[in-house]
Amino acid sequence: MTKKTIYKAPIGTQDILPNDHDYFTYVKKIIRYRFRQAGFRRISTPVFEETNTFHNALGVDTDIIKRELYSFDDPRGKESLSLRPELTTGIVRSFIEQELYKGPLPVELYSLGRCFRFERPQSRTKREFWQFGAEILGESDPAIDAQLIYLAYRILSDLGLSEHCELKINTIGNPEDRQKFIDALANFYSGKERSLSLRLREKLEQGDYLALLNPTTENEEILAKMAPKITDFLSPDSKEFLNQTLSYLNTFGIEYTIDPGLIRPIDYYSHTTFEFREKAAHRNKILVGGRYDGLMKKMNGEDLGGCGFAAGLERVIALMKAHEIPVPKKDTLQIYVAATGVLAKKEALPILVKLREHGFHAVGVLGKTRMEDQLARATKFNVPYSLVMGDVEIRKGEVIVREMKRGRSTTIKIEDIIPHMEKLFKDVQLDNTNKIVVNR
Repeated sequence: MTKKTIYKAPIGTQDILPNDHDYFTYVKKIIRYRFRQAGFRRISTPVFEETNTFHNALGVDTDIIKRELYSFDDPRGKESLSLRPELTTGIVRSFIEQELYKGPLPVELYSLGRCFRFERPQSRTKREFWQFGAEILGESDPAIDAQLIYLAYRILSDLGLSEHCELKINTIGNPEDRQKFIDALANFYSGKERSLSLRLREKLEQGDYLALLNPTTENEEILAKMAPKITDFLSPDSKEFLNQTLSYLNTFGIEYTIDPGLIRPIDYYSHTTFEFREKAAHRNKILVGGRYDGLMKKMNGEDLGGCGFAAGLERVIALMKAHEIPVPKKDTLQIYVAATGVLAKKEALPILVKLREHGFHAVGVLGKTRMEDQLARATKFNVPYSLVMGDVEIRKGEVIVREMKRGRSTTIKIEDIIPHMEKLFKDVQLDNTNKIVVNR
């Protein structure tokens, strides 16, 4: 006998099941509320861009481009396209292409969407994942950096995660500071190849010295702690930018730690960098951000400032689950309509619709099963009440209201269903469709 093939989701992807969507819905609601409250407007860009867009923005020698980018050729054209590995590049491309810089500046944008990276199968990061983020484009001001950090903190606080995270802040100065720092790293790591893993040896050979500050072994950690620090190469202007950012941030009363080892390996970053990390031993990154004043010009746009942050929804939700943070369940069913017989089903269908239109979460009239089977199904749905009707009840103009936990039943007239159920759910706010505004 031929064994049936069980089809599975591709490696590095996952199905978002209904219970998981309770978390996704709640997190999305929180971030939308906080962004709108702060004057941000949502932007959505394509899930793929021309590959050269990412090459230009992120650099052809970065790990994202060399190892993680999903690229493919347009079958009807000659250009190479790539699925987006992050949201910022597409947003900045849109800012330039759509000439948003011609309006009032800065422009505050937030985004929410899927991203794709070719990660190792055993990696904690998925190959397809959801990300949300914020960008403030068009200005370079320490007050903007402080506001973004506070906004990120506020979102994590609303989700119950701020007490489980710690904020790390650093600066990577301006491009001139950065180059002096890189030269010092090159000199420091010269002759220390034997203390590096194969991965970091490759980085050293490629001249990617900033990547050496992301250690994976004990020897690499020791070297990273001994290595030169960016703070030793900051110009007076860069020091002032950092000091102002911290002074503005202090007005919010947020705890943070200066971490000289917090470096972004991508060229376009400048000045402020920050991360919210999990306090647990593994110290996973939950939300990362920073200033990228060089990105706009690098993408052939105006020489304008930019600052932003991003977080993975799956990583945020995993942390919420780890700390048993509950979320509202708005999809809970309230009423099951059980009907047997052709006459009863014809009457039950409009009753079911009226219940839903009135705001009840109701389900029923499912399949050609016996009444006993339908009530068993209602028990599995965990509804508090069922409306039971057969042809006999319908001819009398009645239905039976059954309280599922206690097994008690009450017979009422069909025209009294809505007011009767309203009394039973008097302490529950119904999803009344009158609240839905339809633009015509």
